[in-house]
Amino acid sequence: MKKTCKNLSRVLSIALVLVLFAATAVAQSGNKKTITGIVTDAASGETIIGANLWIKGTTIGTTTDFNGKYSIESEKESDVLVVSFIGYQSQEITVANQTLIDFKLESDTESLDEVVIVAYGTQKKSNLTGSVASVKGDKLKDVTTPRVENLLQGKASGVYVSTASGQPGSKAKIRIRGKGSLSSEVDPLWVVDGVVGADGSAISPNEIENISILKDASATALYGSRGANGVIIVTTKTAKKGREVLTVNANYGVNILSLGNFEVMNSQELYDYHKSWNTKPWFSEKLLETDTDWFDLGTQTGTVQNYNMSYSGTSGKVSTFIMGDYYTETGSVKGYDLDKYTMRVNLDYKVNDKLTLKTKLSGFVRTTDSKQHSVYAMYHYLPWDSPYNLDGSVRKGDEGTASLENGTDGDFWIGRDGSNYMYNLQWNWSQSRNVGGDVNMGLEYKIAPFLTFESTNNYNYKHYFGESYTDARSTSGESDKGSLSNSHSSVTKRFTNQMLKFNKSFGDDHVLTALAGYEYTDYKYESTSAVGKGIPQGTEVLNVAAEPKSVKGTKLEWAMESYLFNTNYIFKNRYMAQFSFRRDGSSRFGENKRFGNFFTVSGGWSVHEESFMEDLHWLNTLKVRASYGSVGNMPTSYYGAYGLYAINRHYVGIPAAFPSQLENKDLTWEKSYMSNFAIDARLFNRVNLSIDLYDKNTSDLLYYVPLTSITGVEGQWQNVGELNNRGIEISLNTDIVRGDDFNWDFDFNIGFNKNEIKEMYNGQPQIIGKKKYTEGHDMNEWFMREWAGVDEATGAPLWYIHNEDGTKETTSDYASATRELLDKSSAPDFFGGFSTSLSYKNISLSANFGYAYGNYIYHSARETFDSDGGYPTFNNMKMHDGWSRWENPGDKATHPKAIEGGNNQAYKPSSRYLEDGSYLKLRNVTLSYNLPESVLEKIKLNSVKFFVTGENLYTWTDFSGTDPEVAVVGETGNNSGAYYSEGTAGALYPMSRKFLFGVNVQF
Repeated sequence: MKKTCKNLSRVLSIALVLVLFAATAVAQSGNKKTITGIVTDAASGETIIGANLWIKGTTIGTTTDFNGKYSIESEKESDVLVVSFIGYQSQEITVANQTLIDFKLESDTESLDEVVIVAYGTQKKSNLTGSVASVKGDKLKDVTTPRVENLLQGKASGVYVSTASGQPGSKAKIRIRGKGSLSSEVDPLWVVDGVVGADGSAISPNEIENISILKDASATALYGSRGANGVIIVTTKTAKKGREVLTVNANYGVNILSLGNFEVMNSQELYDYHKSWNTKPWFSEKLLETDTDWFDLGTQTGTVQNYNMSYSGTSGKVSTFIMGDYYTETGSVKGYDLDKYTMRVNLDYKVNDKLTLKTKLSGFVRTTDSKQHSVYAMYHYLPWDSPYNLDGSVRKGDEGTASLENGTDGDFWIGRDGSNYMYNLQWNWSQSRNVGGDVNMGLEYKIAPFLTFESTNNYNYKHYFGESYTDARSTSGESDKGSLSNSHSSVTKRFTNQMLKFNKSFGDDHVLTALAGYEYTDYKYESTSAVGKGIPQGTEVLNVAAEPKSVKGTKLEWAMESYLFNTNYIFKNRYMAQFSFRRDGSSRFGENKRFGNFFTVSGGWSVHEESFMEDLHWLNTLKVRASYGSVGNMPTSYYGAYGLYAINRHYVGIPAAFPSQLENKDLTWEKSYMSNFAIDARLFNRVNLSIDLYDKNTSDLLYYVPLTSITGVEGQWQNVGELNNRGIEISLNTDIVRGDDFNWDFDFNIGFNKNEIKEMYNGQPQIIGKKKYTEGHDMNEWFMREWAGVDEATGAPLWYIHNEDGTKETTSDYASATRELLDKSSAPDFFGGFSTSLSYKNISLSANFGYAYGNYIYHSARETFDSDGGYPTFNNMKMHDGWSRWENPGDKATHPKAIEGGNNQAYKPSSRYLEDGSYLKLRNVTLSYNLPESVLEKIKLNSVKFFVTGENLYTWTDFSGTDPEVAVVGETGNNSGAYYSEGTAGALYPMSRKFLFGVNVQF
């Protein structure tokens, strides 16, 4: 910790020296006259902030202030004053005898010159040499969610986003150009307002100006060590163009559970199903007197509300953006409430023409209150069991179960679990509160017209508190006579970046930009938890516990130091070259290999600027770009390189330490080398087309290698293995109709990705669940017994035995069937999204779709719900379209004969339950209406917009589960009591449909 503070002090000292040096720079003086004026948008008349002005052929220049005004000194009447701003055509005026010169800039609509946020700055899109997908803030408003990740679904090629659960506030998973590691980090790096490694989930979608997704090495290399899985850059809103705007947004709607194609049987259906195969009937028609719909009992029409107010304006030297946001949602599964409060203040103070101080403050409070009904129970519980006694009280569920063998019938709980979750739900509950704050202090000092010093310094703190209560009256609290658990955790992050930026034009043909910087970041995590037992009913403090049950605590820390450099050169606005270098040192690596070097080179050619392209009037722009470079990745373990001891045993009350991990001083960076070739074009001044081809090779894979017991340790982190991802990405944006009253546009993107494991540790495959990492194969291929169908003569299940000579034969003995790598992957062959919007005068209609094709989902829920009699005390799913059950010899069926206890273990894991997960999803439809200007003038408002929207409206798929998208990118773990892993769909919290009404008012 002392070393960390020392490093931070050193960085801040360097920053202070640079600032003092810049502040003492002496301005040029001479026999000059002062030229003043204002720069505005020719179409709207709005002032332009930050436009660049200079005396042509010199290094004398300035920029416009917050009111669009400028002041510059000229020595000669022949001086030519040049002004430029991204997205506008440059303009030149000779000074002559003038002292007041105003500029009106025309938009540069025929080029690809929109501003794109890239690593540590911005670039014209026409000058990009890397692969960057930009999503503007207005494109992120078609989804109502408290989490930013969900906004990106279907918005960018090569970026796959999938929500793991329908529970309010659930985190989505993002994969950029496939998974780049077997056991290390696969999530992208988040950068918020220049802060590397920020928490993107903490911010509100309503405070986002735009998002850039960096995909290739050229774009991500400046983030070196953490850019291997792509980078997501979020820029929050700031005041613009001297306008004062007060904006109020209000959304209100409902969410309704969507079960997709999945249905369980009602009482009569389950009765008839049991009767068809039960050779020893133990039940009677008395069961039909009860028909409990557990989904109806446990679900509701939830509500969604989002209220947001923001102010944006400039006054004198101060530019201010202030926002407050409140989001609340009650789940479509009863008993779960989410509330999130977010605030932000972005403040820029222009001290003078050289120095600008920048402050960004943000904070959030996220609370959950859970007495959530059991999703597991809704799927598994029998309709023959009632949750209530005749007097209306809640049944306990352990009154005794019906014995199938003894043929018992009566007032019993029939379901296998012998418990009613609603009994415990009368008293038990859990709550959580997550509070976070972010302070970002920085400055920008213009040392010279072409040289700027920027300082970014951030402190982030988050605290989590969780509490759960188990009542002594509940079945889960009986043994402990009630229990109460408290858990606290905190995260502290510190980040500083000190950077010099160079930007200079040499004549009309040459433009050179460069930056050099130093970066330091550290992270600390602390947690404690305690459980007390013997809790008096209704009490909520640990101090009343009769005795402690458990006490736990942990601390984690890591730090990183970085040096970075980047330069871009543009010749005649048609030839572009870029070079980046970054050196990172991380505490997570061995002392011998702590630092890693990362680089990228890239180039671009604006072919349309060549004279031989002049006759192709239909081709407005054509650019070719290529890049090659390296980025890195760190192990998931903060202490992967260290020799570790586990102090988890005791001897006569004295703690004992045992070796658990072998030291590896040579553990180093997992590196990805990526090449990218792309074409960007604009056709007929209506169609934008981008095509990217990439090849990403990851070597020195970070892998935890288990060691034999004779070593005395569990394992060691090593650099072993190699993985390759390659693919194609296509983006298409079209203006189908452009008119004064009617407009119609269409956007489309698609991404193809294939991966191959090139090398494994000692060449040996590694089995992880239902996957087998094998050289020469897709890392997402399924590994299991191969289903061969149903024996038409007997109705028995069949699997394949794969022989060593390559032949295969069928067997009805599950144990004899061989586990094989199947030519079916949990990753899609291609995926993407498309959207369209139509507007007529003040009315607009938009729709957004997402899709995936070629992925296979292991529908693990069917092991219990589609078990051919194997789990008679669980409910069963209804037969899906196209399925059939064997009944008589000669039947060609998809399902074997149903037999009490199961048919030869047909319900065991095999490719029987692998299903095509392809889908097309209508994510959103929005209809909006803007009040006409004549009405706005009367009510003294700038704009009023009303809208209605529907989300997650319909999914076209053959998948028999609730939602194929939820199953695609899960992570190994537990969700509502059901196990699932990546590409596996168990008894998950289904997605909900949302229907909302909203209004947006600008004052």
